[in-house]
Amino acid sequence: MKGTCTAVVEDINQVGTTNDHHGICAICLNKIVLQETALVKGCEHAYCVNCILKWASYKTEATCPQCKNPFEFLNIHRALDGSIYDYMFEESVCLLLRASWFTPLVVIEREEDDDDEEDLDDVYLGGSSSLRLGNRRWGDNGYVRGGRQEARPVYRPNVQDPGAGPSRQPKKKEGPPVKEAAVGRRAKRAMKREAADKAAAAKHQQHLVRLGRVQI
Repeated sequence: MKGTCTAVVEDINQVGTTNDHHGICAICLNKIVLQETALVKGCEHAYCVNCILKWASYKTEATCPQCKNPFEFLNIHRALDGSIYDYMFEESVCLLLRASWFTPLVVIEREEDDDDEEDLDDVYLGGSSSLRLGNRRWGDNGYVRGGRQEARPVYRPNVQDPGAGPSRQPKKKEGPPVKEAAVGRRAKRAMKREAADKAAAAKHQQHLVRLGRVQI
């Protein structure tokens, strides 16, 4: 009885060792098909042959995804011409990347739009030169100032309109009109700030004039 149990355990271990490389691919997380099996030379980790070749083509120096073992050869069933053998043989990764049946990895680069960053800065800073919140934003809901993380301020529209206010006199036109298309976003903000400063100075001057009349 003892000999029979020992034989069963040995058979299970032998089957597990034989089918170890036909398990789950660590790259695509799918079951490895027998004819698509590729063993990394040096560590014997198993992957789908297309998955490990795409991984190798994306890296400057091909290394095993699991143990970081550098490799230049794979043990596979599929030849360069696409024919499949019932035994595994060693083949160079450099040649396999040029095989007709291999589909290379296509990498799409995305370009970042700087205008979106400027729009976010306008929302956080409120479009006012007198508002100083911090040296950089933190996440989506705050900013960092003096090494502390603080909450994002409530956005309010700029109420300093040069044409607003009952005591504001109509502003005289200064110089020829500027074409809208020729003025950039930063120039528009600078013009608004300059107009707001002039409006505040004019209002203050009117207040001083009224005080002078009362004293007389």
